[in-house]
Amino acid sequence: MKSLILYFIIVLIISGVCGCHEKTYSYSSVNKVSRSADGDIMLVGRCTMERLQQPPFNSWFVKNYDDYSVDTITAEKIKSSMQHTQFKIFMGTWCGDSRREVPRMFKLLRYCGVNSSQIELILLDNRDSLYKQSPGHEERGMNIHHVPDFIVFENKKEAGRIIESPVVSLEKDLYRIINREGYSGNYKATGYLIDYFQSNNLPNHGKDYSTLESNVKSLASGPSELNTYGYVLMAAGEMQKAGMVFKLNTQIYPDKSNVFDSLGEYYFKTGNKSLARENYQKVLQMEPDNANAKKMIAQLQ
Repeated sequence: MKSLILYFIIVLIISGVCGCHEKTYSYSSVNKVSRSADGDIMLVGRCTMERLQQPPFNSWFVKNYDDYSVDTITAEKIKSSMQHTQFKIFMGTWCGDSRREVPRMFKLLRYCGVNSSQIELILLDNRDSLYKQSPGHEERGMNIHHVPDFIVFENKKEAGRIIESPVVSLEKDLYRIINREGYSGNYKATGYLIDYFQSNNLPNHGKDYSTLESNVKSLASGPSELNTYGYVLMAAGEMQKAGMVFKLNTQIYPDKSNVFDSLGEYYFKTGNKSLARENYQKVLQMEPDNANAKKMIAQLQ
């Protein structure tokens, strides 16, 4: 604990002495406090590592930092390369995966000699209409869907990213990214859809749609993967894409009530009461006691 506090004090002093002014934010633009969807205190927008050391976030940040043992053998292999690498870290203080992995990543970066001017830390919201967004919308164009998202840049170009958790370990995953070994992170179905949306028009039902559905099905890790992506798109106002993702999810996982609940919510929010009711009725067919579906059907009468 003492060594962690001492480290961050040294980082602050060095950053000031060296005049690292690449990121000069006003006090009001960093470490913004808000309330999460559950009413808990959360941080949103640009953030400093030091703020995560303070209550109430220190209860998980400091413990997970101190408990993590860096794989020094692998870290030594990438240490020299890290001096010219930039990182963007997107996380949520409300997210269990972020609470676990972000402190570990900071400890690894510290071991590798990465200084604060090389790291941009951005905290995302989890409330409905702001889902996985920051006040300054630094997430726009970055294809953020699951957090934490550790994006590695070399020469201002993305070299790769570790999404939510490492495939093997933070050290070994970073080694593969930095050495251009064809690293592929988690949530391949979402990555496939992001690439598809960037290069194609949305397909109608037909051969192209069937091929898309088959490809996504072969890559999906489970119904929550596309559900999460659908909600990110919907919160960002990408309604046509969101609808397609939710529909794909019901076709890939027709036995999961939650995917129909999400599609029902999509139709409700886009004003299609008939299709919203139809999907909530499917939820009740699978879960007769589902309270949300009952409430929504009553609301849609």
